[in-house]
This record gives sequence, structure tokens and C-alpha cells, in this order.
Amino acid sequence: MSDVSMQLHHRQRSGKPIRGLYLPLHLRLACFYALLLVCILAFFGIIVYQQARQQAYKELDNALSSRAAGLLLGKDLTPEWMAHSPYKYPLLLPGDSGIGIGGISIEVLNTKLELLATTTGTLEGGTSISGQATSPAPWDLVAAQTALRGGACPENKQVRSCLFSTITYQGQQVRVYTLLNDDPYPTPHLIQTARSTSSVEQSLVNLRQIIIEGSLLALLLALLGGWLIARGVLSTVQRITHAAQAISAAQDFSKRVAIPMSPWRARDEFSVLSETFNTMLANLEEVYRRQQRFVADASHELRAPITSIRCNLDLLTKAPDLPPEEINAALVDTHAEAERMGRLVNDLLTLARTDSQPPVLPGHRATHYTTLIELDSLVLEAFRQYRHVGESHPPYPRILLQHTEPALIYGDADALKQALIALLDNALKYTPSTGSVALALHTHTSEQTQIACITVSDTGIGIAEEDLPHIFERFYRADHARTRDKGGSGLGLAIVQRIAEDHLGSVKVESTPGKGSQFTLCFPIADDDH
Repeated sequence: MSDVSMQLHHRQRSGKPIRGLYLPLHLRLACFYALLLVCILAFFGIIVYQQARQQAYKELDNALSSRAAGLLLGKDLTPEWMAHSPYKYPLLLPGDSGIGIGGISIEVLNTKLELLATTTGTLEGGTSISGQATSPAPWDLVAAQTALRGGACPENKQVRSCLFSTITYQGQQVRVYTLLNDDPYPTPHLIQTARSTSSVEQSLVNLRQIIIEGSLLALLLALLGGWLIARGVLSTVQRITHAAQAISAAQDFSKRVAIPMSPWRARDEFSVLSETFNTMLANLEEVYRRQQRFVADASHELRAPITSIRCNLDLLTKAPDLPPEEINAALVDTHAEAERMGRLVNDLLTLARTDSQPPVLPGHRATHYTTLIELDSLVLEAFRQYRHVGESHPPYPRILLQHTEPALIYGDADALKQALIALLDNALKYTPSTGSVALALHTHTSEQTQIACITVSDTGIGIAEEDLPHIFERFYRADHARTRDKGGSGLGLAIVQRIAEDHLGSVKVESTPGKGSQFTLCFPIADDDH
């Protein structure tokens, strides 16, 4: 990899903008469409010009050949006159004496290339065109000699030879048609008709100018229209760019991309992009707020045990003559706060590990776990563990095991047990010793999927209705009854929800204040062909 490529790669990885020539996208699109239009106009302009040129010269050739054929079949050249020709002066033919616009010059020659008749009345009889240094009339000696040698004449089968040629006469291009009539009666002769091509060329020049000017106008309109359309379409991208720049500069995720709403404006891909970008900003704002709140709450939760431990250690250091019972109380308090801080750190690490797992897309049942877990055995193990704790540390709420059904799921046994224990701890902490906590496992079918649900219900203080949507948030405390003196870190239910989502499951709660709560933890049962 070259040094330039390595530098570009490094700037891309670091998120730094790559400096270079800035060319707006709408200008690129306008230039691209203009270039495409230039190619199209040039292609069709050349085709139209060539066809018009061919048609114009074809009409000119038809006029010359028709005039020669008319003279051949007409009565201008009588047999009596042709038998005694040439006279001192050649026969003056009716017609135009010039070769300008609409004018066709005619010359009749015998086989010796002597002038017999012409539309020009100033030539002497018997003039041979082969001996003229300069042509007094627009005849073509080479064409006449070629016609005398014979050749095909597809335009007229009655004559032996005819051909078209172009000569320069009096500084202008002249189109000449040569026709050989070798009929011995009255005498073989050549007919040459000529006409200037200036009118044709002038028409072609006008056509070429129209094509060029029209193409330039179309190109200008295309550039302007393409630029306006592309700018209007890409204005949404500019708004998104400006919003992203403003968010990056101010660290304010509350900003949104303005979406213009009007009756004539239809929804398009860029409108959907703007809405998606706004949705992403709303999600980022919520995540950012949660992160800020989480950092603040974590700092507050860690500050309390650290302050308590520091105060106790300062007391023991500065007052070495304290009574033994006060020293013991300070040590016990320090130990309790250290354990509390340890639980908080462990919970934070657990959340960090679960947050690092790739999210599972909705509607997908694939899981990264491959170990089958007997959920009923896990429930029984947790029940036995807490039943022994209650028997050895009274007073303790009664723990009841209700109906259980066999269920196999894919997952992590330690994580599942941690979620179950967190729910049991939560129920036991807020249930009086005269109450009870029930544990059950049942299966059912939901939307053609087998589901296994663990329920943990208690007869404790319950949860207020306005607190139910927030109890799975990190460090959320429902009310003053659920204070920190219960020994919790405020992360237990958040960990339960994260473990449930990591196993493609869910957790929900139903509660009545003063009567108790019921938490339901559900997971999809493993398929037989998984």
C-alpha cells in the first residue's frame, strides 16, 4: 500500500475528513446529464444534417436530370436543325442563362465536343470546349469525354451514358449532369445541364446553424434544469449534513432534520431518509440521556460506599484509643459497604458484558447459544437454595414451589440462574416475613411458538402503576419504600431484562400496591430440529 493510500485509510479510520477538491453532487449530476445530452444531440444532429444534405443534393440531381430528359424528348432540338448544325452561332435554347438559384444552364455538344446549342447566346458556333483555356459556360470536359467512352446510365435506359460531376465555375461550385444521346437520327449529341450548389450549401449552412444554436439552447436549459432539479432533490441531503454538523458541534441530539411539507410535494426516498435520520436521532438522544443518567447514578452509587469506607478508616486511623465495640462496629460497617460496592461493580460488569453482545434482530429466532438447558431443573435448584436460606435465617417469607413443566431452551445456565436469583432476591426483599413467594414454570404456545415462562409472585408491598414502565431502568427506585437500605444496587431488574433479551426472551411485571407483584420471565423452547 502506498503512503497516500495509508494516509487516506488512517483518516477514514480516525473519522477525520479527507481534504480534497470539493465538487457539489448536484453540480456533478448536472454536468453528467449535460455531457450525456451533448453526445445525444451531436449524434442526432450529425444524422439529421447528413440526411438533409443527401436529400438536398438528390433533389438538385433530379432537377438537372429532369431538365436534360425534357430537352431530349422535347422539340427544341429539331432533326432539320441538327442535320445542318453547327451554325455560325449555336442554337439559343429557351431557359435561364445563369446558374444561380433556380437557374439551370444547358449546353448541347456533338461527338466532336463542338457546341450546338446553349442557353447562353454569346458563344460562336463550332466552338470546341476542348480548346478553350477558360470555360465561357459551365460545361465539364472530363465528364463529356467520359460519357463518350460509354458507361452505365441507370437513370435512363434509352441512352448509353450519363453521369453527375461537380466543377468550379466563376468561384463557385457547380453541379453538372452529362447525358449522351447516341441515336444516329438526327445525330449523336451530348447534353450537359448545370446548376450552382450555392443555394443547397446555404440551406445546409442555415440548417447547421439551427442545429448548433438549438443544441446550445437545449444544453443550457438542460444544465439549468438539471442543476435546479438535482439541487432540489439533494437539499434533503444538505439538511441532513447541516443537522449532523450542528449535532457534532453542539453535542445536542435534540436537533432534527426539517422535512418540508406541502400539498404538491410527494414523498420520495429522501423524505424517507429524513424520517429515518430523525428516528435515529431520537434513539441516539434517548441512549445518550440514559448513558448520562447511568453515569451520574453509578457515580452516586459508588460515591456513597467509598465515602463510608473512607470515613471509617479515617476514624480508625485518627482515633487509635477507641473502645473495642466502636472499632468492631466501624469494621463491620466498612465490610458491609465494601461488599455493597463489590456487588455494584459486579452488576456493572455484568451489564457491560451483556451490552457488548450483538443485538438479535426482531423476528429472528437464531441464537448464539448452543447448549441445551433444562429450565425446570434450574427452577428446582433455585428453590432448594432459597428454601435452605429461609430455614437457616428466620424470619423469612415462605418460598413455595408451584406447578412446573419440563422445558428445554438454548442458553447460558449461569446467566439464567443469575436472572432467576435476581427476581427471587427482589421478591424476598420487599415481602414481609408473614408473606410468601411462589415459584412456577409452565409452557404454552404463542404465535405458533412454544414458550416456557417462569413466574415469581409475592405478597409484598407491590409497585405503583406509574412506576411500572420504569422499574427495568438502571438505578431506578420506585418509591421510598424501596430504599437502598435493602442492600440492592438498583441494577438487578435491568440485568434480568438484558439476560432475557439476550436469550430471545422477555420479562414483564404485574403488580397491585399493597397486595404484591408477579414477574414473568419467558423464553422460546428449543426446536427439535434446531
